[in-house]
Amino acid sequence: MDTQQAVAEGTHTDSQSDSKRDGQKKFTLGPNDSLEGKLNYDGHMTVEGGRAEGEFRVGGNFEVGNGSTVKALIEASNVTIKGVVEGKLTARDKLTLGKSAKMSGDVQVRRLQIEDGASLNGYVRMGDFEQHPGS
Repeated sequence: MDTQQAVAEGTHTDSQSDSKRDGQKKFTLGPNDSLEGKLNYDGHMTVEGGRAEGEFRVGGNFEVGNGSTVKALIEASNVTIKGVVEGKLTARDKLTLGKSAKMSGDVQVRRLQIEDGASLNGYVRMGDFEQHPGS
C-alpha cells in the first residue's frame, strides 16, 4: 500500500470530529501504526504512540505524542513534540518541545518553546525566514 492510499484510508477511519477539525483534514497514526515514506498532506498530522520514518511536509500542524518515535524531515506550520524525533525540522511558525521531548537534529523555526525536562541536540535557526522550494 502506498503512502497516499494509507492516508486516504486513515482519514476515513477517524471520527468525523477529528477528521475535519477547524476546517482542515487530520491524519492520525495510533499506537500500533507505522508509516514509512514521503507524505505531502494539506492538513494536520499526529503520531500518537506510533512510529514514522521519511519526509513529512504538512500544510497544518504536526504533533508527536508521548511514546512516539519519528525519524524524518518534517515541515509544518506548528510542531509539538512530546516523544522522540530525529531529523531535520522546519516549523513555519512555532516549535513546542514538551517536558518528555527528545529532539535530535537541525531546527529552523520562527518561535521556540522548550519545557523544563525536554532535550534538544542540534543547530537552531530562529526568526523569519524565506521558504525556498524543495528545501
